[in-house]
Amino acid sequence: MTRYKKRLQTRLIAAGALVLASFISAFVLSSVANQKSGVWTSSKTLVPGHYVLIEDLVQTQVVLGGSESSYFRASDDPTGYIVKRAVPQGELIPRSSLSNSENEMLTSAVPISVHASDLPGNVSSGEIVNLYQVGDSTITQNLGPPTLILSHVFLLSIDKKGENLGGDISLTISVDHKEILTLLEATSQGRIVVVRVNG
Repeated sequence: MTRYKKRLQTRLIAAGALVLASFISAFVLSSVANQKSGVWTSSKTLVPGHYVLIEDLVQTQVVLGGSESSYFRASDDPTGYIVKRAVPQGELIPRSSLSNSENEMLTSAVPISVHASDLPGNVSSGEIVNLYQVGDSTITQNLGPPTLILSHVFLLSIDKKGENLGGDISLTISVDHKEILTLLEATSQGRIVVVRVNG
């Protein structure tokens, strides 16, 4: 009986040790999984072609888990990098969205002019817009239906100086390399109407 009791006690101790070890292991894993890291988020929408400035960055503490290497850490310095893909305001900044080489740029800044009446009055740089071509009788008599030329492009800048003089408004937009000729051809054949994209 004495040997049986000793074996039973040994088993109980071993079982208790295993339970305790499992609790400790679970606690450690949970602590590691919920550990927050300092990362950079965008203070405003970063549009393609933009050079990142220090005021574009906000440091935030988040739980990244296994995706830690995919984003710029607070210990990194992304200032001076070029935006390749848009980063919405308040979002974590993926490494894949920035580049330190102009050769990797997928878009170009293209200037165009539009009539004041063809641009929303309160639109501002950094917004996403669609561009439509509409007929212009001063260019051609063959007026067809409005056509969507480019969708979800970014306004890099707006110059409204000519508006007060009855002239056009100058825009600079970020355009994919493959779509530049399409846009320029559209400007030579009709008016360009800018429509804000909501959401």
